[in-house]
Amino acid sequence: MQHDHKQELTDRFLELAEYLNHRWHIRSIDQWEGLDMTIPQIKTLALLELNGQLRMGNIANYLGRALSATTTLVDRLVEKGLVDRVSDPSDRRVVVCELTDLGRDVAPRFWRIGRERIDVVVEHLEDGELETVVEGLELVYEAERRCQESLNPMQPKEAKRHLAAD
Repeated sequence: MQHDHKQELTDRFLELAEYLNHRWHIRSIDQWEGLDMTIPQIKTLALLELNGQLRMGNIANYLGRALSATTTLVDRLVEKGLVDRVSDPSDRRVVVCELTDLGRDVAPRFWRIGRERIDVVVEHLEDGELETVVEGLELVYEAERRCQESLNPMQPKEAKRHLAAD
């Protein structure tokens, strides 16, 4: 009985998260289309944004691609001015990839939810409802962080924003 209830809640959570993700990011897709990038290229940018400098082999493993295919993919990102290859400070023979200034500007655009859109949604919530939503999202954030710590072999750098309940 308990399992059925948790499964029902999980299904509802998934449905709501997918709906909101779609509604809030649909306009962002236009920005990506203008960059003429493939999904693996976008995934690579997101990976570098999250983790900072990475070796080519780490990127290949994450994408599940051969090293040669990953090198070609990164070459295209270098040509677009979004990624640089630099020597690993701990071993000059090793080359790592990192976002350029342009890449650091472009990569987060897809994930941003326009402030205007959030302001409109928040206008439809009472203060107590908004507090409940924020507390719920903080719980999801913490669960995701714990999941990453336990499952992800390539630990992301510390979150850019620390969410703290007052």
